[in-house]
Amino acid sequence: MSEETEIRMGLLNLHDAFLNASLQRSCMLNSPLEIDPNSFHISNRGRFERAWVAFLYVLVEAWLSEKMKPIRKLCASITRIDKLENLLDQADKDGSLTQMQNVRHYMCHRDRREYWDDGRNAVAGRLEFHNSLHMAFSDVLLEVLREHRVGDMRSGEPSS
Repeated sequence: MSEETEIRMGLLNLHDAFLNASLQRSCMLNSPLEIDPNSFHISNRGRFERAWVAFLYVLVEAWLSEKMKPIRKLCASITRIDKLENLLDQADKDGSLTQMQNVRHYMCHRDRREYWDDGRNAVAGRLEFHNSLHMAFSDVLLEVLREHRVGDMRSGEPSS
């Protein structure tokens, strides 16, 4: 596989992870807010918020992976990634990434998680941060995909 194809496929991979998170975010935003705070965790809104954060963490993992190093370099050459990088650095330092990982583990590894696992409650009070992180990814990916033609989504080959 050529370097250009690897770059293209890496961008598509990140974009796909972002779209998965975006879908969950849209479902969350379209769900009614639960008035009773004791019912939040069993409401559709609460469930979609946990799903969104789980998929957002998958995007974070992909972005931070060694495999995406050339993609991060490309992104930085096209647009500013400092806001995204600063959010991720701060989230690493203050434990927010660990909380997101706990949500992902809770949502996706129920065979090893208890009902009242830390991941069940880790979204509480973190909506602003998660939204800021989501939008920082959106800004970077939108600009990079606009600038760097990624071609056919099925093959990774350039569009004509």
